Amino acid sequence: MGAEKLKKQNIIESSPNKDGKISFEYSKPIWNAANSTDSIGYSRNQFNLEKRLYAEIIDSLKAQLKMHVKRQVVPESEGKQLMDALDKIAKEISKDQNIERVNDQSIYEFVRVRLSEIAPEAYSWFDVARSEDAQKSGDLRLWIRNAFDRLDSMVQSVQGSIIDKAESTVKTIFPAYAHSQLAQPSSFGHHLLAYVEMFGRDRERMKDAKDRMNTSPYCAGEVAGNSYHVSKDMVARSLMFEKACSNSVDAISSRDFVVECLSVLANFSMHTSKLANEMIDWHSPQKEFINFSSKIARQHAVLPFRRDPLVLEITRAKSSKISGALMSAIALTNYMNMQYSKDFEELNELVINAFDESFEAIQNLSEALSDFTINRKKMKEAGSSNFSTAIDLVDWIVQNANKPLNKAQQITRDIIDYAIQKNKKLSLLELSEIKTILPEATDDIYSVLIPSRALISRRSGNGSNPVQIRKSIRAARRKYMKA
Repeated sequence: MGAEKLKKQNIIESSPNKDGKISFEYSKPIWNAANSTDSIGYSRNQFNLEKRLYAEIIDSLKAQLKMHVKRQVVPESEGKQLMDALDKIAKEISKDQNIERVNDQSIYEFVRVRLSEIAPEAYSWFDVARSEDAQKSGDLRLWIRNAFDRLDSMVQSVQGSIIDKAESTVKTIFPAYAHSQLAQPSSFGHHLLAYVEMFGRDRERMKDAKDRMNTSPYCAGEVAGNSYHVSKDMVARSLMFEKACSNSVDAISSRDFVVECLSVLANFSMHTSKLANEMIDWHSPQKEFINFSSKIARQHAVLPFRRDPLVLEITRAKSSKISGALMSAIALTNYMNMQYSKDFEELNELVINAFDESFEAIQNLSEALSDFTINRKKMKEAGSSNFSTAIDLVDWIVQNANKPLNKAQQITRDIIDYAIQKNKKLSLLELSEIKTILPEATDDIYSVLIPSRALISRRSGNGSNPVQIRKSIRAARRKYMKA
């Protein structure tokens, strides 16, 4: 084998030994690789991203050290020195001190280097009974858990804003659509409450995902456990995990919690995108159901009547980015072996960015919801047009004229044809005119022909009857707004 070929394999040829044999040595150290400062492609941007996990990293390292000291795996004096050093590093990172020294390092390498500088004598005990692979898995779980708590609080706040809007618009006529066309007059408050339920399910999914991933992988060793007298349960309790992982291989190599997390965020972003899109539609000149201030809608530089809701358009786009992160995570983890690989660290960026997009989306919606005003006149006109109470009329005929459904539908079409010929709204037809088509008609028929009264006629528990809406609002407050 030639020297050039050896160099390509990172092996260099040494001079002959005394016995005339040729020996070889690696050009880069393989043992003690954790302490190597060789560049492996980290960038300042990647460091800044990973730096977001520093609080979780410090907390988990201290929890493990406390357990090691208690179990006499690490001497008490060295353990205290390391924990004091970790506190100092946490303060430095929070104040961006010494960060300018970072050069192709991960946050873990930075912490390691600073520990060796602050506590050089105790540093040799740092890696005892501790796996950095398990460390990275656990730290990401901690960060996601905290991020879910923060997002849940923000979503709850938006739910409260929507409920307040719904309460003030219980009797506001709003056009309900099917196939992008007017179907029935409804209540704007009733429509808004649908998003309260959607976000409520999102919060439940966040809780479910958080509960499932709330297991501690710490103390799993390199991958198959270790021989030290450690307590994985003690570390788990210290970090408020529900329990410790029962299998060391699963603790190190599983990243299904990342995929589930991104799946929850993708579903949540679908709802934020849907609400943003509807608000854009309601704001459009073709509808003018709501109006935004200049904080949400920017005045066009030339066109005087054009005000673009740029904040909501940005919010609408978040869903595709988060869904893309989910697909990337699935593709990345799909064929990984049951072991730790450097590939896993690429998931950090996907997760952190997805949460950032989610935080921005819900914040934008919160601002938009507190900003817009309602044009009740435009909503009522749209909800009352095109014989929108026709379905309610069909139901009235079935219930009060004792007609089968197909017959009631035909009678309704005949009444509408007559109204078109007379160029009248259904609510403006005389009872005598209706009787020529439906002899069984009484004055009560106007309870479904007038849009505002049609809402009252829908007494089903999940309908747009004002009394039922107010019950739904009270139920939503009890269910979603409790601390």
